[in-house]
Amino acid sequence: MIAELRALEPTQLESFTNSLVEQVVAAVTDKIPHLESSLAVAELTVALHYVLNTPEDVLVWDVGHQAYLHKALTGRMDELANMRKPGGISGFLSRAESSYDFFGAGHASTSISALTGVCLADQIAKRTRHRVAVIGDGSLTGGQSFEALNHLGTLGADVLVIINDNEGSIDPTVGALHNEQSYGTYMQSLGWHYTFLEQGNDVRALVDALQQVLAQPGPQTLHIKTKRPDLSPPKSYKPGTTFQWWAAETVAAIFESTSDIQILSPAMFAGSGFAPLRERYADRLIDTGINEAHTVTTAAGIAAAGGRPWVHIYSTFLQRAFDQIIHDIALQQLPVVFLVDRAGLVGSDGPTHHGVFDADFLMNIPGVTVWSPRNGNELQGMLLEVAARPVAGPLFIRYPKARTEGGTPTDFCTHEWLKKSDGSSLWVSTGALSDLMKNGVNHLHLAQNWPFFDGFGTILSDFEEIHVFEESTGLGGLAGAVKALMAELDHPGKCITHKLPIEFIEHGPRLQLLREHGFNNLL
Repeated sequence: MIAELRALEPTQLESFTNSLVEQVVAAVTDKIPHLESSLAVAELTVALHYVLNTPEDVLVWDVGHQAYLHKALTGRMDELANMRKPGGISGFLSRAESSYDFFGAGHASTSISALTGVCLADQIAKRTRHRVAVIGDGSLTGGQSFEALNHLGTLGADVLVIINDNEGSIDPTVGALHNEQSYGTYMQSLGWHYTFLEQGNDVRALVDALQQVLAQPGPQTLHIKTKRPDLSPPKSYKPGTTFQWWAAETVAAIFESTSDIQILSPAMFAGSGFAPLRERYADRLIDTGINEAHTVTTAAGIAAAGGRPWVHIYSTFLQRAFDQIIHDIALQQLPVVFLVDRAGLVGSDGPTHHGVFDADFLMNIPGVTVWSPRNGNELQGMLLEVAARPVAGPLFIRYPKARTEGGTPTDFCTHEWLKKSDGSSLWVSTGALSDLMKNGVNHLHLAQNWPFFDGFGTILSDFEEIHVFEESTGLGGLAGAVKALMAELDHPGKCITHKLPIEFIEHGPRLQLLREHGFNNLL
């Protein structure tokens, strides 16, 4: 399809783009997440592949939410129907899929740093080619984008950064750097040439603008305004069916009776059903933009000033603030509560979004407490507990993107026997896995993963064989902690871990992935 595109006259590009959009929409349907983002840059996608000699010229897409038409143009139109399904192509950019996917994406604000690396490599190799990054206004708020612009602006390389400004990521874009004047002033202050194009959905205007800026030497910025169609209704959850519903509803109840808690999130409120709550409590639900490290340290500042900060963040994005968790929160023992959404396997978003590493690194940080509810009832109990009694240090409440059974909320306790009977084997599990496992003889659910409750070592001593079940890699986390405790107690028995493999797991339904990766006989 690339060859067909490049054979067209400029006057034919609009009809080509319209036809491409129709084909993509028919292939993926409006039920596929992020279709709106891709349609907003349909004209830009066509213009870029028309003007550039990709894949020889470098094209880097930030995040990858906007790349569906890019995938269609680069030989994957027939595969779009199975995108994000088991065995199908990824919903993000993937170097394994195509040479046109120069840089894999999934997290925001990385494209300009990647482009900086390309320029440095090309300098050594004495390569001359076009180098272009496309970044959204939401991703541009990320600190890494600022760092990269500052560095790349000093290299003097011929590069182009396109700011796709459609006034929104998952959540609306926030921050001072969000208008034509601010963008232009900021870019120019860093040594970048700045061009603004209002008609970001006019393919002919885009082609002309691209040809002009690419012909100019040095670092170039093309700021375009695009419109994103609204195809999907606001995210909502059937009452009592998901962890996200329980979290949002419980926070709403807490806010009605508690006035001092503030919740910060790096643009993740809408994705978890918190949007209605944000409209009611705009002063207490604070969207920081796509700035995970900044979000965590801001929470640390609130806590240091005597406030009660909570941080709402996805597990996979929590990884981006690892240093801040250690130095700004844990080292100072600041009382910050983390609502860690999407902990564990997340499904169709795949390896860029599976939250399978946080349990392993969190439980190695001094002074940290980690809770993992097995269902919505327990999550509600945890949130009510921490709202009623402020924490002494950092607390992480981990819950998955998964369905959960409703019922009567119960008081939170650190552990619970799900089944007891005769036998020498003990099952120890945590989180949503505890409610999925049906065959345990002696089955202990640990709602508090760390530190262990008093008396846990005594329980372990009663059993010859300890089976530990955890939706993580098991190198640290619950499995590692149980093994360490058994070694400390000189426990003579065996510890058998049931965990996910140490690999990047592809996309697919959560339960299917669990069965394929170590839990087939247990669920």
